[in-house]
Amino acid sequence: MNELSDLTESPAMPVVRRALGVAGWILIAAIVTPVLLIAGLFVTYQVEQATPEDYPRATPEAMGDRAARLSQEAYEVLGFDRAVPPGVVEPGVGTENSFSTADCYPGGLEGMADEPVAGAYRLSHGWELGQVPEREAVPGLRRLHDHLRETGWDITEYRELASGGDWWLRAKRDGQSGDERLNFNWRASTQRFKGGSTMPCAHDPAGEERGGSADEVQPPELR
Repeated sequence: MNELSDLTESPAMPVVRRALGVAGWILIAAIVTPVLLIAGLFVTYQVEQATPEDYPRATPEAMGDRAARLSQEAYEVLGFDRAVPPGVVEPGVGTENSFSTADCYPGGLEGMADEPVAGAYRLSHGWELGQVPEREAVPGLRRLHDHLRETGWDITEYRELASGGDWWLRAKRDGQSGDERLNFNWRASTQRFKGGSTMPCAHDPAGEERGGSADEVQPPELR
């Protein structure tokens, strides 16, 4: 009986109780924290899913006009003296000039579902010019690089390779409705020059039925 009393009144017992208490709280935290985290992520996902993407409303025709204007400006700076008509002329060696569209995906947790935003699209204008020698492509890209930098574009990639190598120029510009992008490339092996402009995402006023299709939108001739 005395031995039991001595053990109960031992100075070490409060320390043991505190240690057990701390261990208990740590265990509770280890169990509760993941649950709260998952619940928070679920609530955030539901809120994002219920909130429509803040894309402007614009027809493919309107976005096509914007994209074509950027391409025309770049084409003039490049200094090519050949016209690039709509469509494809002599594939591989001639010219190409067309619009295309791609789906838009939401950002944040909602984007993890990998589901495109209904009725939204991103329009691009692409053009190609064959039989472009280095003496035309290289000075043109250098002029365009300087022009874009001086007019507020951010140069995201610019590669000048030795004579006989490929060249790249990519730029973007942030606007009120999203980012605009430009992309240019010249390949020495094929003597082919490619350019293009991409618009920010937009909602097609026609809704999900047309979904931002550019099939009926024809680009203007570049000259």
